[in-house]
Amino acid sequence: MKSKLASFIACCTIMLCSPLHAQRYQAIVSPGASIQAAIEAAPEKPDKPYVILVKNGIYKEKVIIDKPNIVLIGENRDSTRIIFAELSSKRTMKEYKGKPVGNGVIVLQDGADNCIISGMTVYNNYGSTIEPTTAHQMAIFGTATRTIIINCNVWADGNDALSLWAKEGGMYYHADLNLRCPGVDFLCPRGWCYATRCSFYGDGRALIWHDGRGDYDKKLVITDSHFDSKRPVTLGRYHHDAQFFLINCTMTDKIIDHPIGYAYTDQVLDPCPWGQRVYMYNVKREGGNFAWMGNNLEKAKGSPKPKQINALWTFGGKWDPEAKIKALWNVLSYSPDKSVK
Repeated sequence: MKSKLASFIACCTIMLCSPLHAQRYQAIVSPGASIQAAIEAAPEKPDKPYVILVKNGIYKEKVIIDKPNIVLIGENRDSTRIIFAELSSKRTMKEYKGKPVGNGVIVLQDGADNCIISGMTVYNNYGSTIEPTTAHQMAIFGTATRTIIINCNVWADGNDALSLWAKEGGMYYHADLNLRCPGVDFLCPRGWCYATRCSFYGDGRALIWHDGRGDYDKKLVITDSHFDSKRPVTLGRYHHDAQFFLINCTMTDKIIDHPIGYAYTDQVLDPCPWGQRVYMYNVKREGGNFAWMGNNLEKAKGSPKPKQINALWTFGGKWDPEAKIKALWNVLSYSPDKSVK
């Protein structure tokens, strides 16, 4: 299946370079040009996807998406690179167009809903180029909803690499991501999140985190994904009410015997009235599973069956991101027919 996907992506990459295929894009950014300028040229509120192709190259800029329906596509996930060094506590840009802007190489502002990022490497390299720290230095940060990030390398040298934190009702879809971070909580959504076929690589600190405050049904669902680390590591943790589902996932023996649980023992940030909610099915760890990795879906609300747990189920039928991906397959260097269930 992986070889078929790779062949499809290669074919799509060739198509991206052809004059006929270029007509599918509203803007094309080449090395030396500005991705931000292409976003600025888009309508203020596009009523349909506004597709920007970013050609292979290295783009050293902070990218702020403040409009809905922006589709940012790289020509090749390994050769199209947006790299920017920024530490959250020392960032110089705190406002954009008079509104607060967060830390991140790519930032999705309030109202930048229904956006897609695909086919590129996004890397915050502050910790390895400016100051040896793993403090907060996001690669992608957002407060928008219905965000799709697929077929990307998302790397950071510090905490919270992929942080989507919509204030209310945030929904996010991730597929085929390579997430790499020496910091903590590097996939840390607030709201509803579905992630599939992703690889996680850390370095001794908890890998995943979730904030599900305000609605019992908020959840982080991870399927068909792999977890590894340079050093022994905790799989995940939470500071607030949270709900985790791990389905058909694999992990190396670097994942230690420490169940996903509340982050602190000496203080209380949130009383977590719904208690510990971590559900697993068919999780396999090299060297053997720990007791807390056993199948327990029957304990979750509604006792879902493994086949029920997909993107539509995660979002309670309110959003179908995979249908949107399929509708745009001819401009995405991505294979919905082979990868999207």
